[in-house]
This record gives sequence, C-alpha cells and structure tokens, in this order.
Amino acid sequence: MQLKFINGRRAFSLVELLVVIAVIAVLIGLLLPAVAKARRAAQQTAVLAQLHQIGIAMASYQTDFQGRLPTNLSDEDQDGRAFGGFELLAYIYKLPARLFINAATDDTAFTATTPEGWPCFADLDGVPITMGTPQRIDPANIGRVRFHCSFAYDHERKRSGPVNQSRVYVGDRADYGASRSFSANWGRSPGKAGMCLLWTDQHAEFVTAKALRDQHDPNLYHHNQYFDDSGQYPGEGGAEVVSGVAVTPTTLDTHLRFFSEGEDDVLLPNP
Repeated sequence: MQLKFINGRRAFSLVELLVVIAVIAVLIGLLLPAVAKARRAAQQTAVLAQLHQIGIAMASYQTDFQGRLPTNLSDEDQDGRAFGGFELLAYIYKLPARLFINAATDDTAFTATTPEGWPCFADLDGVPITMGTPQRIDPANIGRVRFHCSFAYDHERKRSGPVNQSRVYVGDRADYGASRSFSANWGRSPGKAGMCLLWTDQHAEFVTAKALRDQHDPNLYHHNQYFDDSGQYPGEGGAEVVSGVAVTPTTLDTHLRFFSEGEDDVLLPNP
C-alpha cells in the first residue's frame, strides 16, 4: 500500500481513522456513566439543600405557631389532603415556587393560586385541587393530575415512640402514577433507587431503602401503627414487613403522603 502525502505530511489511512474513531467511542462509553452519576449526585445535593430550606421554614412556623407543623386540617380531620400544609407554608413565608420542585421530575412550578390565594400545588384538568375538590383522587383520575410540588409530608402529631426523637416528616413524593409507594425520582434499579428525605431536626439525606431501620418503619408511605387508636394490635400497617423490617411498638409513625390517607391507601397499595 502506498502512503499518501498532503502538503508534505503523511495522511491517515482509512484503517487508522477507523481505529481513532473506535478509541473515541470507547472513551465516550466510559465517560458517559461517570457524567450521568455526577449529574445525579448534583441533583440529589440540590434537592437535599431544598429540603433543608423547607425545614428552616418549618422551624420558623413552629416557632411562630406554638410548635405546630403547618396544616389547613383540623384535629378532627387529620387524615385529609396533606399538601395543603405545604401551600400554607409557602404562602405565609413567600417561598419561591422552585423550592418545591425536584428537577429530576416532570413537575412544574406553580403559576396559579387556590381560592384562598395560596399557591396551587396540584391541579386536575387545570382546576386547583383543594380540600374538597374534586371529591376523590383515585386511579381513574390520578393520570390527569399535574403536580406543582415534588414532596410528600407528614403533618400529624406523633402518636408513638419518643416525642423528641428525630424522624422523617418530608421527602420525595411517591410514584402515584405507577401505584408504587417508593419514589421513582432517582430510578428503579436496585441500589440506585432511593428518596431524598428530611428529618424533624431539619437535616436531609438520601436513603436507598424503603424501610427506615432506625425508625422500625417498613414503608414511609403507609400509616404504620403497631396499635390502633383504641390500643389494640395490629394497628393500620401493624403486620407489615418490608426489607426485613416489621412494625414494632417503638415504630415512630412516619407517614409521608400528598393526598388524604384514604386516597393514598387506594393509590398506593401495600407492597
């Protein structure tokens, strides 16, 4: 084979050019997973920072309102839709819309307001979802819900475990569209799936297991009471076991949800 020269320099042969292209393709194949992993870590860090900022606002609310967590529900109706507490918090402290959006999701920041003038964190066919409208969110209409808040919330008074022990009370929203109680925000592969969570001491961290062993909590998105309200065993979710973790008398009663407890029970069946 004769060598070709261009302006006195040897030109690449076709084989050499193909080898260079193959090497570049291999390098790109090696780098892309690392880039994706770095991007994922950066997104998680950003969401954890957002949760911490929400926690600071929650702490301010508790200082201003005698230790209560923000909610528009009465003591007699603690099982109503939970996201109204977020709307109330955002309204009172003028929190930015993007603070409640996980950039890893398809959620969009709110632009509309509720009849009370609060930010609208969810709508059905463009109409803000409120405490009473629509009458029910269920598998028939959940696909038409647009979310403007990426997080779930546990506003209820804690009815079990040490009162002052830190526990989860805010975190990534469940995968309602797929009827999965574990968040799909970070993927579904074992070892990669997980949730960004906020504790009541206002620290945030990424957790890869649905079960919180330190809280003896097998499922964050279900009401895990060892005893029912009359003191009888098992309570709601009292016999539940996930990842080897069962509800015990010391379970700290975490229950992250977006809608009402009844709606969540229908939308997110027990595993």
